[in-house]
Amino acid sequence: MEDFGVIVICCDQDYLFAKGVCASIRYFLGDVPICLLVDGTFSVAELEKAYDVKVINRLNMTHEVLKKRSFGWGTTRMIAFWESPWKHFLVLDADVAVWGNVLKYANFKDYDLIIDQPCYDYSEEAIVEYFFDLPVFEANFPGFNWRNRPFVCPAVLFGTRGIFSLEEYVEILDFIEKHPNVFKYGDMGFLNFMIFRAADEGRVRLKQEDIQFLIPDFNQEEVKKRFPVTETGPSVQNDDANVIHWCGPKPIFSNSETYTEPMSFFRRKFMKDAWGLTGLTAELALQKEDLQRKYSKFEVYEVQ
Repeated sequence: MEDFGVIVICCDQDYLFAKGVCASIRYFLGDVPICLLVDGTFSVAELEKAYDVKVINRLNMTHEVLKKRSFGWGTTRMIAFWESPWKHFLVLDADVAVWGNVLKYANFKDYDLIIDQPCYDYSEEAIVEYFFDLPVFEANFPGFNWRNRPFVCPAVLFGTRGIFSLEEYVEILDFIEKHPNVFKYGDMGFLNFMIFRAADEGRVRLKQEDIQFLIPDFNQEEVKKRFPVTETGPSVQNDDANVIHWCGPKPIFSNSETYTEPMSFFRRKFMKDAWGLTGLTAELALQKEDLQRKYSKFEVYEVQ
């Protein structure tokens, strides 16, 4: 595709996974351009060198309002809609791994946004828990119908630069400052609201596809069967294409709470691609990263 790339969001705490995400992109999607959207000032030079990765951070952004107000948990992703190096993009959280040729879903000829298709309906109680404080939300946005909506976890989406106005986003940020608990889970609530409102008003051509696999929704045996990793690498079955999302327990090297093999494979791949590390040396390096994540004090940035 022309004028297209993959944007991976990361901070210092999940940078170890971002390396795995980028390795999974190279493994399945070849030399598609990659950009890191970095919340922080830590070095990502190893990824820049290994995979020719671009970087967006506070130092090289165009929009001052985004630099000041859109870094941190729940807002960093939104920067992609105005600062993406490409007109079209796939944006990914750091706690994911690409599995198969997910670019087959990138139909930008007919759509501006392609988001996940959830595998279950949300009850009103679930809407309140994950998306909106309904009484306050309805009072402030009475024209929006939230019922029977296939809302999504937005960790994986195909987007188009400029489809939302910056003014609309700033209005949302202003609303959040006045009503901090109305939109839930970072951008889960307000981005779904922005997406479906824009689709209702005909401003965005929206498509939903099964592009995201939420690991906590399935037992480990199902996950292992769907995403097997053999001695030679990932074994993709029947042209499967999805993005695995560890939205619960994170895929550190020795976490028995979740199935980690896909991420572990790609973290090993990065070790080999970047530094030529294999075998025991690579395993020790992985364990060191995990320990650093567990015990280090990570940088915290406040919106100024």
